[in-house]
Amino acid sequence: MKKRLDEILIDKGLITETEVRDALLHQKAHGGRFGSMLHYYRHIDEEKLVDALSAQLGCEGVVISKIDIPESVARMIPAKVALARQVMPFAYDAGRNELKVACLDPTDHVLMKELGFVARGKEIKAYIAAEIALDTVIARFYLGQNRSLD
Repeated sequence: MKKRLDEILIDKGLITETEVRDALLHQKAHGGRFGSMLHYYRHIDEEKLVDALSAQLGCEGVVISKIDIPESVARMIPAKVALARQVMPFAYDAGRNELKVACLDPTDHVLMKELGFVARGKEIKAYIAAEIALDTVIARFYLGQNRSLD
């Protein structure tokens, strides 16, 4: 059984029980993901959240806000798909025909098949990303919006 995100973060000494309660109250009132509540209210930064999510899901993570994404890579996934499925391509290895994609659930096999199809047969390597950072980068690339947490 995989560990809950709050347990991972508390075990690593990154958040307190009080911060967990605060985030859960905000989540109950406003909806959304628990990790996003912690990030939004600045109980944890993007890098630490991604590290914990990566540990929870047993996959690689990416701090998407720190990556310089080439426009040509962003265009490898149609805007409609990126927006609907909350995904952001961030690197492409032509030698391996591998497209690296940030998403909220790298274990979603249906999503991986869909991305392989829309990316015209490229191998998809999915990375977990923090929701707020991912949404911000998607909005910048596909909607022309320049927003941030700051």
